[in-house]
Amino acid sequence: MHEIVYFNTPGFAEVSRFCLEMSGLQWKNTIVDWDGYLKMKEQGELPWGFLPIIRTPQGTVAESNALLRYTGALAGLEPEDLYMRAKVDELVEVINGWRESFTPTFSIEDLDEKMAARQALFATDGKMDRALKAISLVFEQSTTGWLANTESMSIADVKAFMDTFMLFSGQFDGITPDMLGNYPSLLAFHEKMSNEPMVKNYYDSDDEVRWVFRPNAFQDVGSSQHI
Repeated sequence: MHEIVYFNTPGFAEVSRFCLEMSGLQWKNTIVDWDGYLKMKEQGELPWGFLPIIRTPQGTVAESNALLRYTGALAGLEPEDLYMRAKVDELVEVINGWRESFTPTFSIEDLDEKMAARQALFATDGKMDRALKAISLVFEQSTTGWLANTESMSIADVKAFMDTFMLFSGQFDGITPDMLGNYPSLLAFHEKMSNEPMVKNYYDSDDEVRWVFRPNAFQDVGSSQHI
């Protein structure tokens, strides 16, 4: 059996949790709190000192993108063709790079300053604005409807869907759903992904954070200018 260990939040583990569910294999979702994490770290259970990890029949794997690729392969969401797989992984790396812009805002203690810094990222030509426009263009130019031009959903689609829309869940001060109004293609991508049967079934429950993955989650978001 496979076991993912992480905190209760979606965070870095959500994509892999989803992939394991899609794999049809038996798996365990182990939730730990901060004390539990520190205990695992002290006992040397974390290869690089961080969560999430996945315990497999062969051993433990760490680092979120490694987990994504592993679980994505189990779910059949990694192309067999090596070129296509590389293009999928290329998008995964690009999307992962968004965190490099957003993560520093967590260390800002003053709430107003934190919110202003985050909103600046989404202002016209801000780093996150450019990132969301870039992924919008990728979706617009796809000939198959999937981001990497794969014939079916890949981990690039899962990564883009979850990492992008989680930003607008309400858990990050200064980031609000109406900011998505400037990205109609991104909203179209959301509707495509959220209405995929495997996604729709998995998120068919009330959740104060994961509501962003459900169909029509952003139906009230219209075209608007911000900042």
